[in-house]
Amino acid sequence: MKKSIKAGIFFAALLAVPVLLTSLAIDIRTSDNEGFTRIVFEADRAFTYALQNRPGQLQVRVSGRAAFPARTLAWPDSPLLERLTYEIQGNESVFTVFLKGNAAVRKSFVLEKPFRVVFDLAKGEKPAPEPQNAPASGDKEAAADQPSPAPPPTRPKPIETICIDAGHGGEDLGAIGKSKLQEKDVTLKIGIKLKKMIESRTGLRVIMTRDKDSEVSLNTRASIANNQRAQMFISIHANSSFRKSAYGSETFFVSLQATDQESLELAQKENQNTEDPGETIKNDELKMILWNMAQTEHVRESSKLAEYVQNELNELLGTRNRGVKQAPFRVLMRTAMPAVLIETAFISNASEEKKLKSEEFLDKVAFAIYNGVSKFIYYYNNTLK
Repeated sequence: MKKSIKAGIFFAALLAVPVLLTSLAIDIRTSDNEGFTRIVFEADRAFTYALQNRPGQLQVRVSGRAAFPARTLAWPDSPLLERLTYEIQGNESVFTVFLKGNAAVRKSFVLEKPFRVVFDLAKGEKPAPEPQNAPASGDKEAAADQPSPAPPPTRPKPIETICIDAGHGGEDLGAIGKSKLQEKDVTLKIGIKLKKMIESRTGLRVIMTRDKDSEVSLNTRASIANNQRAQMFISIHANSSFRKSAYGSETFFVSLQATDQESLELAQKENQNTEDPGETIKNDELKMILWNMAQTEHVRESSKLAEYVQNELNELLGTRNRGVKQAPFRVLMRTAMPAVLIETAFISNASEEKKLKSEEFLDKVAFAIYNGVSKFIYYYNNTLK
């Protein structure tokens, strides 16, 4: 069951341009599904908003004044939604959704192209302290209306699905070694080997963001993991440095603050936006702050996963321990699950590039990651008991 109301909204753009009032068309949709109800605020462009999630109600405060057709809207047939009220407070448009019974927001996230703010509500949920924005704009328009999984039990489920992200691909070659070895080929080989190991040894479901030489946007990589309800995200890469002597493996989890300048520069290189190269840095930073919210509740688990993987890489590969680090990798910020990015070895180092050409070495890399993942699964599943 879906309902739709359109409104024109004016808001102040908070990007690297002068503040202007521009018209914004918003469509509010709701859908009652088995176990949860979804409400979607869709617009023809991005807008700024604040969420106040109180017992019995959901309040969305949009910057700017809206010409909304009604002060109230009722949902008599919805099991969780009662009514919506609209009012202007100062220079804000305030939408208040009143909920039935003990319904509350289970999760919220942001999707792009078109821009959508999505709230999923369920019974017996505690109000979320803040929205968890997880843009996944690589998906089609129907992504916002794609049914979410049934509400989780009172505690998280054991890990059942893992997403492997083979970095780069297609025209995006990644780093290139002195002998012309391409990062995109290395990451795909390791990803496929790792997938086979996990499936054959654990029976868990494994999905890949790419299983062939194809270019996949950063948006789509996280979107695949989120839409497939993965519970772990592993992004595989090969490192590169202007210092030819640099060697060893590194494992990252996400943070807006990088561990060091080298980590920040690496993240900036991996964050190249092929979808919209004209985006301003200021706009990009604003979005990254929003995306980071998707990882907030998973930082501890991501750190633990990175630690397990890094320890295995050090032990099995005999490479230098460059340690577990943090950096603002965009692909990690978009994922709503424990997530790490692994720089397996330096393709810019002649010795390690030679190793990366060896199937035997790639088998060891995949096995090291597998061992780290297995230890994390044991840790994670046992914390649920």
